[in-house]
Amino acid sequence: MSDKGAGRTGRRVARLLRSTSFRLFVPVVLFQLVATGGVLAFVWISSQQSVHDEQHALVEDLRDDLLAAFEDGGLAGLRTTIDTRLRAEGRRAPVMLLTAPDGQRVTGNLDALPPRGDQRGDWFSTTLYRSDYPQPEQMMLTEVRLPDGSTLLAGVETGRDLKLQRSFEQALFAALFLALPLTTLVAVLTSRLVGRRVHDMAQTAHRVGSGAFDARVPLDGSGDAFDELAGEINVMLARIETLVGELRVVAEGLAHDLRSPVTRLRAALEQAAVEARDPVAEAAMNRALAEADTLTRILTTALQIGRAEAGIGRERFEQTALAPFLEDLAALYEPYAEDEGFTLSAEAPAALTCLLHRELMVQALGNLIDNAVKYAEGGSRITLFGFRQDGHVVLGARDDGPGIPAVQREAALQRFGRLDPTRAVAGSGLGLALVEAVAKLHDGRVELADAVGGGLEVRLVLGAMAG
Repeated sequence: MSDKGAGRTGRRVARLLRSTSFRLFVPVVLFQLVATGGVLAFVWISSQQSVHDEQHALVEDLRDDLLAAFEDGGLAGLRTTIDTRLRAEGRRAPVMLLTAPDGQRVTGNLDALPPRGDQRGDWFSTTLYRSDYPQPEQMMLTEVRLPDGSTLLAGVETGRDLKLQRSFEQALFAALFLALPLTTLVAVLTSRLVGRRVHDMAQTAHRVGSGAFDARVPLDGSGDAFDELAGEINVMLARIETLVGELRVVAEGLAHDLRSPVTRLRAALEQAAVEARDPVAEAAMNRALAEADTLTRILTTALQIGRAEAGIGRERFEQTALAPFLEDLAALYEPYAEDEGFTLSAEAPAALTCLLHRELMVQALGNLIDNAVKYAEGGSRITLFGFRQDGHVVLGARDDGPGIPAVQREAALQRFGRLDPTRAVAGSGLGLALVEAVAKLHDGRVELADAVGGGLEVRLVLGAMAG
C-alpha cells in the first residue's frame, strides 16, 4: 500500500475511533460482556456449590447410617452392614472401609486407609483404587474414629460429578464466546439505528444549509426521543423558511427602494455637472458622481452577498467546463490587467467540469483580479486556476505581489474589512466578502495562502454539490 493510501486509511480509522457510534458501540459491548460474564460466573459458582453440598449430604447420610449400625450392633453389626451393602449394590456401592485399631483392613471396598497428605480435618478428597475396580477414582471421604480405636471411612465417588461439572463449564464458556458475536451484533444494530436517525437530521441540516429551506427531518411515528427531537427541529425549520422568505422579500424591496433614489441622485448630479459654469462646482459635482457610483456598487455588492448567503440563486447552477470558462474570463480582464502592468493567464485541466452560478463566479473571480491589480504592488503576473483536490473543485487566483500576512487574513475576509496599507486605495472592503459568499453558495469556503514563489493565492474550495 502506498504512503498516500496508508494515510487515508489512518485518517478513516482515526475518524471511526472519534465517532459517536464507536463511542456508543464500545460501552454497549463491554456492558453486555460484563453482564453476561457475571451471570455465567454466578451460575458456575452456584452449580459448584450445589454439587459440593449434595456430595457432602450423601457422605453424611452414609456415615450416619453406618454409625447407627455400629451403635445397634457394635463392630459386628457395622461389618455386617458394610458387607450387605457391598453385595447388594456392587459397583454402585459407596466407598466404605472399616479398619482395626492397628490399621489392618477389616472389611470394605478399599484395601487400606488412604494417605491424607496435607489435608486435615474429618473431610478430604483424594484419588484411590477401589478393590473391585481397576481404574483410579476421585473420591470425597470422611473419617471417623470409633470408641475402640477402629477407623470408619465413608465416602462417595465424585468422578461422574466432576465430568458433568466440566461439561457444564465448557457449556458456560461456549455461551460466553457465543455472547461476544451476539453482543457485537446488538451493539452494531444499536449504533446503526442511532446513526441512521442522526444521519437523517444531519442530511436535512445540510440540505437547509444548501438553500433547500423546505427540507424536513423524516419522522418514523414511534414517538420516541428522536421523533420528538425531529418534530421540534421541523418546527424550527418551518420558522426559518418563513423568515428567509420574508428576508428575500425585504432584500428585493430594499434593492428596488434604494436603487431608485440613488439613481435619481446620480442623474441630478450629472445634470448639475453639465449645467455648472464654475470649474470648482463642476469638479465638486464630478466627485459627488464618483461617490454615487461607489454607493451604487456597495449597495449592489452588499445585496449580492446577502442573497448568496441566503442561498438564493442555486436554481441557476449549470455544468461548466472550467478551462474555457477561465480562459474567457482571462481574455475579458486581460486589457485591464495589461494597462496596470500585469500579465493575466488561466490554467485548468481540459476535462475539469463543475456546477457553477456562472454570473456570480465571474464577479467573484473578477474581484480577485481587481484586488490583485490594486494591491499586488511590485508584482507582474496574475493567474486564474482550477483543479480537483480531495474530491473538491478548487478555483481561484494567484499573484506575485507582497501577499497578506497570515495574522491579517481573517480580517481581510470580513465584510467592509480593509487592511491598513490598503486604505489609501479606492474600494469598499466587500470584494473578498463577496468571494466568500459565492463560495458558501457553492457549499464551499475561501482559503488565503502563500503562493509558490511569493505572493497571494486565494482559493475557492467548492463543495461536493458544486463539484
